[in-house]
Amino acid sequence: MKVLLLAGGDSSEKEVSLRSGAAIYDALKHLGHEVLAINPSGGHSLVGADGKFMTALPPHVNPTSVQIADTRAISTTFKATDFGKAELVVIALHGGSGENGTIQSLLDLSGVKYTGSGMAASAIAMDKAITKRLFVSEGIPTPRWEQYRWKSEADDPAIAADILRKFDFPLIVKPNNSGSTVGLTKVKDEPNVIPAIHACVKESPDILVEEFIPGRELTVSVIEGEALPLVEIVPKNELYDYEAKYTKGMSNYIAPAEVEPWLARGMQETAVKAFNVIGASGLVRVDFILSPENEYYCLEVNTLPGMTNLSLAPMAAKVAGMTFDDLVARIVDSAMRK
Repeated sequence: MKVLLLAGGDSSEKEVSLRSGAAIYDALKHLGHEVLAINPSGGHSLVGADGKFMTALPPHVNPTSVQIADTRAISTTFKATDFGKAELVVIALHGGSGENGTIQSLLDLSGVKYTGSGMAASAIAMDKAITKRLFVSEGIPTPRWEQYRWKSEADDPAIAADILRKFDFPLIVKPNNSGSTVGLTKVKDEPNVIPAIHACVKESPDILVEEFIPGRELTVSVIEGEALPLVEIVPKNELYDYEAKYTKGMSNYIAPAEVEPWLARGMQETAVKAFNVIGASGLVRVDFILSPENEYYCLEVNTLPGMTNLSLAPMAAKVAGMTFDDLVARIVDSAMRK
């Protein structure tokens, strides 16, 4: 089958996307597909003359064109002859227009099948506050939160005062519509509230403040509505931040997670419920915190989870008896049946 693989993109997670793209590219080739890989932000090919996937930008590509979303470049890419031949688009993008429903809506208009969730589910999952409201409506436990809109530094005092009134320390400040913990800060005292706001708004002016719940970090991957075994993350940093996620040796992983069977079943059932409530499809990852009292809280749903050699969904699939190629094959099959 002719497959178009999209990786890179315009978000702060583009480097991780390229790593996911490289792994998926190899799997698609192993499965016998004819694969074209491009960066939809710049429109350039990600396959070198040697036929290998490039995980770094070619020297002639201006990085600025990749950092800033260019809808004209995306549209031009989708009108290209090679795109027109594709029977399936495999999305390996993380964050930004690749995960917030923008790419998905363009593909819907183009009438081409693609992997992952559709436009609505992608947009909902990217907006953490909307996702949390859906969780609450369906009885899915989630940490208490507030959402703020930042326009300028003149908003700092009012936002900080409201945070101090509603939350105890420590607390979490993070972008409402970003991933990979980019822009996230654990705030331990009052002097660091405004610096945390400024760190957040470098990524997005839409701020989410969340109560901090100490506990174990666990995740449940869901493929086509089927929950995979739990994976526990034990970061060497205080938080499972960008460095801990994507630097080899900075986190330990326990797969399957060592939790009581009744707890594992409850979290798996809740993950499937979260999958269904946002209308997801294909592969997603649902993140949890498990408190010392064995109470679990659902943090968010990732509709395009990482697919690198350090990523959690492939770990869970391996425990379930699936190779990386098997997992990619299931993602492809799911998309073709949509």
